[in-house]
Amino acid sequence: MNMYDNNDKRRLYWLIDQYLLNKIDESIFCDEFYYSYDLEVSSETLSEIEQQAFLELSKVVSRFSQYEEDHKLDARAFSTVQELRQKIIETKDKLKEQTPV
Repeated sequence: MNMYDNNDKRRLYWLIDQYLLNKIDESIFCDEFYYSYDLEVSSETLSEIEQQAFLELSKVVSRFSQYEEDHKLDARAFSTVQELRQKIIETKDKLKEQTPV
């Protein structure tokens, strides 16, 4: 499925691209982003801009739910598909000047 190891920051860029190209869905994106960003990628390998952008994205990813029932219980507690997609687009835009190597 992927070209990069979970601890390689290039994987985060790759996941964003895969999602925006509709090659992976929200659930896969969130799971894989969590496995890489939260568990494997060292913050020492990230620039300040990357650290901030990925941290903001992580907050939305960690709250994502694809289930309507969750949103009915507490809409503020969960991120929607639209909110996730918007944050991914914003993150890609913030990182356009960065080199993922």
